[in-house]
This record gives sequence, C-alpha cells and structure tokens, in this order.
Amino acid sequence: MDNTERLSLIARYESSIDSLLDFVKSVPAPAIDFRPSLPGAWTIHEHAVHFLDADAFAYCRLRLTVTQPGVEVFAWNEDAWQEKARYETADAIASLEIARELRRVVGAMLRSLVDSDWEAFYVRHPQRGRLTVADILKLYTDHVQFHMSYIRRNLDAFKGEAK
Repeated sequence: MDNTERLSLIARYESSIDSLLDFVKSVPAPAIDFRPSLPGAWTIHEHAVHFLDADAFAYCRLRLTVTQPGVEVFAWNEDAWQEKARYETADAIASLEIARELRRVVGAMLRSLVDSDWEAFYVRHPQRGRLTVADILKLYTDHVQFHMSYIRRNLDAFKGEAK
C-alpha cells in the first residue's frame, strides 16, 4: 500500500461515519427505540451506542499498534455490552458524534506515520490474528455499512408496523 492509498484509507475511515450519523439524525424519534420482532435484534439506539463502544476499541487498538507493537488485545463480547452496559442511558446521536471525533484523533495520528510503520505496527487479536494499522482501519470502515444495513432494516420494519 503506497502513501496515497494509505491517506485515502484514513480519509474513508474518518468520513464513513458521517453517513451513519446523518441517517440516524433523520430517523423519526419513535423509530430509534423500536425493536424488530427478530431474534437478537437491536434497536437503532443500541446500534448507535454500540458504535461508540466499537470505535473506542478501535481507538485503543490503533494507538496500541503504535505504542506497543505486537501486544495482544482481547476480543470483547458485543452482546454482553449491549445487554449489560446500560445502553438506554446513552444518547444515540451524542454517541455517534463522539465516535466521529475519536476517528478524527486517530486519523491525525495515523497521518504522521512513516511508510515502514504501517507493517511494523500491529496488534495480535485472539480470533483475527495479526492486525496491522491498515487491517484495523479497513475493519472499522466496513463496520459502518454493516450496521447501516441493520439500521435500515429496523426503519423499514418500523414503517411496516406503523401502517
């Protein structure tokens, strides 16, 4: 990956959350807490708060790649966090806005890395193995679209039940 590709990846990582934030802001208030009648379904609110948790982990993992290359990180239990971390007490929009700011902080740090850092800096994940800076950025950039599909599904289900 050359420098132009790295800068493009950083920019996509930083900006990918904007579409999610804009979309959630446009969702009618009653739909935010609507839970589809599907096993294990999360509300849009829970997806938004989860996104902050996930981005906080990404923030730490990316900073660990630089500060402690090769360190082993733990795999977090997303369902346990959703069930026990009192997601209902967090504001959905504020959670996404904080996640956006975390991405900006990380992006600024990553732009300062030199070419050799991109392979030398990595963490070890118990399920995914060796994750470089680029691997982590790709994972969390794609994370937005993964959740957007569920959020759209929830909104469609909400509109279907409102009829």
